[in-house]
Amino acid sequence: MELINRLWNWTVYLWSMLLTGVGMMTQKEWLAFIAALTGIVVAVLGELHRRRMSRIHETNNVLLNELIDAIRDDTENRKDVKELIRTIRESPR
Repeated sequence: MELINRLWNWTVYLWSMLLTGVGMMTQKEWLAFIAALTGIVVAVLGELHRRRMSRIHETNNVLLNELIDAIRDDTENRKDVKELIRTIRESPR
């Protein structure tokens, strides 16, 4: 996913630079302005996306750690229950 994001950002950056170059060569200020505006918008959206993905990864890591702890607790509880059952079976009636 990170690779796709980087490729997209570079593609838009190069497209923006191409538009800027054409705008400067043809002396069309509006074309250069559109290219600069596109570059700024893409940079802002890319940063927002990066931050969103970072929060998602952080949340997933927290949930995964909680799941691992729950599995470990369950395993310990099962051992305790098995030991209790064994103790009950071994006790005289």
